[in-house]
Amino acid sequence: MNRLLRRICARRIPPFRVATNNLTIAGRTLLVSPIPLDRRDRTLAEQLSAAFVALGWLVAGAFFVTALAFGVNRTWLTAQFEESRQAVATEAAAYTAMIDEEDGTRAYLLTRDVRFLEPYLRGELERTAANRTLSGYEGTVAKFSGLMLRTRMAEERWRERWGEAVVDTRPGALMPTMLDGKALFDDYRLEHAAFVASLTARRDRLGQREQYLVAVRVALELSVFIAVLILAVRQHRALRLAIVDPVAELLRHIRRVRDGKLEATLDPGGPRELRQLGEGLNEMVRALSAAREAAASRDGALSQHSIRLHQILDASREFSESLNLSYVVGSVRESTLAIGGYERVLVWLMDDEQRRLVNSEQSDISEIPGDPLQGLAGRAAKSGRTTFEGPAGQIRFSDSNTMAVRAIAIPLIVGARVVGVLEARHVEPQFPTKEVLEVLEMLATHAATAIESARLHEVIEERSHVDALTRLLNRRRLDEDLEAECKRCLRYSRPLSFVMLDVDHFKAFNDAHGHPQADTALQEVANVIATSVRATDTAYRYGGEEFCILLRETNAEDAMHFAERLRKRIEQRFVADGILGITASFGVADFSTGAPTARALVEAADAAMYESKNAGRNRVALSLGKPFVPSAALVPAES
Repeated sequence: MNRLLRRICARRIPPFRVATNNLTIAGRTLLVSPIPLDRRDRTLAEQLSAAFVALGWLVAGAFFVTALAFGVNRTWLTAQFEESRQAVATEAAAYTAMIDEEDGTRAYLLTRDVRFLEPYLRGELERTAANRTLSGYEGTVAKFSGLMLRTRMAEERWRERWGEAVVDTRPGALMPTMLDGKALFDDYRLEHAAFVASLTARRDRLGQREQYLVAVRVALELSVFIAVLILAVRQHRALRLAIVDPVAELLRHIRRVRDGKLEATLDPGGPRELRQLGEGLNEMVRALSAAREAAASRDGALSQHSIRLHQILDASREFSESLNLSYVVGSVRESTLAIGGYERVLVWLMDDEQRRLVNSEQSDISEIPGDPLQGLAGRAAKSGRTTFEGPAGQIRFSDSNTMAVRAIAIPLIVGARVVGVLEARHVEPQFPTKEVLEVLEMLATHAATAIESARLHEVIEERSHVDALTRLLNRRRLDEDLEAECKRCLRYSRPLSFVMLDVDHFKAFNDAHGHPQADTALQEVANVIATSVRATDTAYRYGGEEFCILLRETNAEDAMHFAERLRKRIEQRFVADGILGITASFGVADFSTGAPTARALVEAADAAMYESKNAGRNRVALSLGKPFVPSAALVPAES
């Protein structure tokens, strides 16, 4: 190993044959540091590899020496030293236990107090455990067997002749004297001292060997470190001449390029990789010069695109702040006109069945024979792709800008469902650029979400006030409308009437025909009511088979005439279908006659309706308690 280290440390760098390598920059020739000819044509990887191979051998040698020393120390000296130290400590514990037994027996012999036997018994247990531990060490070091045996025999003589005799409480037992115990314990102490001295001497020898081995290992590692340091210094000097100086020149040229001096060129030198790097740097400088010109031309386009993106952001904020569908659609149309400068912008909305497009401006349905989704907007909705219309009206899906287009249609998609189409038309055919399409598609994405939110809001608002079965307004809407109308009548002293009707014997009809037929009957009754009221009146489903009608600007007499006509139509409607037994009982109340509140008005009409039922059903009663008897002139001719 030492010979290997001396050979590595004594290795010499081959002598240099000096040549010059010049750099030409901006027409000026600069002299670079001399480079050895035998290293100039070698690659950077080869030079670094040679240096690292030498360092690698040295490091491997150092690792081997360290590992060898550590292994010897760990497997031999450390284990033995630790075992010897443990043996000394265990024998000391055994001696301490013997002292406790001696003290306990003497105290007991003097006082005859059994409490002093506790140290004796505890010491006996500790001594037994220590002897068991030392029995294993006896087998590993044979020369200590005799010393350990004599020590154990001295312990046994003391225990049998003194310890057990002292604690023997049987009558007539022979009691030893103090001098006997002292003589026996002195014999044990002499044997113990000899055994401990031998163990301590072995421990000290092993400790000295371990320290010596550590010192040897440190000296070897120091020698390897010095050899590595010497080799690193020599390799550093060689690599500096061959690599560092050319790299420094490259860095200086890079700084000139960073400062914007793109006209300078570099004649690279050094290893093959550095020469290739210099050539690549020259090419990069030429490319940077060309890129600078191209970047200047793109600045204008990027600035314009940034302005459009800000406009899209403002537009999306504008139509996302409202849940009114008409306002949102109008805002989308105006924002698209402002951003793109188009002649006309149309927003088409898909109907609930996903089969037709409705023009949000004119509410016209685009119906084309054969397929309801034709035309530019229809094709875009059907395919879910951006669609283009050429100058001659031809429709295509290609987004290439090689052909001028007259209109662009972008589907409004939420999730995987098309909710509409955004159609933008030009005055003259134009070539759509990628930036224009990105702007339109981004705007369409925000518009689709806003339109769908507004549409869902209207649907939810409508469903919260409409009965699902009869499509009439529900009880919640009745409470709101009735309260508002009653306040208006009190303020302006205008007439208001309220009509309640209940389908007669509906439970029996439901039991006889089943729920589906009963639901159909309620829908028919609701249809008759809806087609009979005026535009200023409102019909509601009060609950179950009960309905009510709010008659604005109508007094009690006119309300009675209306209720009678409606009763006749309901009766005749079901007779025409062959369904007998579907009639209704009506109750009419006038806001101006004894019903000053909305609740009182409903209670008065409800009481009148029950008067009609008690009077025989299928009739009309006023809240004053008198049934209404129509004249022949009041019965409609079409009934």
